[in-house]
Amino acid sequence: MSFGTYAELQAEVQSFLWDRTDVVSKVPTFIALAEAEMKRLLRTQQVVSQTPYSVSGEISFLPSGASEILSVQLDWPSPGQGTIDLDYQTPEMMDQWSLVSPSRPRFYTIVDERVYFLPVPDQEYTGHMRVRERFGSLSNSNRSNWILERHPDIYLCGALKWAKRWLIDSDQDWETPFYSAIEAANHDQPMRQRNTTLRNDELSMMGRNGRYNVYTDTFGGTN
Repeated sequence: MSFGTYAELQAEVQSFLWDRTDVVSKVPTFIALAEAEMKRLLRTQQVVSQTPYSVSGEISFLPSGASEILSVQLDWPSPGQGTIDLDYQTPEMMDQWSLVSPSRPRFYTIVDERVYFLPVPDQEYTGHMRVRERFGSLSNSNRSNWILERHPDIYLCGALKWAKRWLIDSDQDWETPFYSAIEAANHDQPMRQRNTTLRNDELSMMGRNGRYNVYTDTFGGTN
């Protein structure tokens, strides 16, 4: 049978478990556990989105629903000048140069649910973040999603993998086809590489030379 909705998926999972009545109430749990793994492992373009942001201080918050930042772009202050890519740095490196004078940000890092910019903005800036989002889980009100529509085998094998553990059943291996299906989905529509270039050379210059000159795009001078 086809299973394009949450209810149909539950029925399909139950059918693979010999239609045992004692398993009915557990099937939503098996599906939810599979989804938790899928949210950690899936790397397809469907989980990537671009969202605008504005920042006028050191800190901005991650967009709602985002689990990972892939790149951060900053708009030039003057209209029509395009955007620039900010480079990722580790929190430890950012802390070393936290006293750099405010100017246009060049770097960012992530701590908990916050995005930190360096240098601290000297005015309000706007831009876009490309993020990896958590997909919407199936429920009685959310009857389907793009994973169930395009990759139903991921859902079925993932749920059955957890069902097998609950049943303590070693006769059928569902882990291998589950992870293979996720790998195939990632290969079919891979997520673009994140922007994680480490700019240690420029950070070192910031530490040696002091102020960052937003007009010349160089570092030099003192207070």
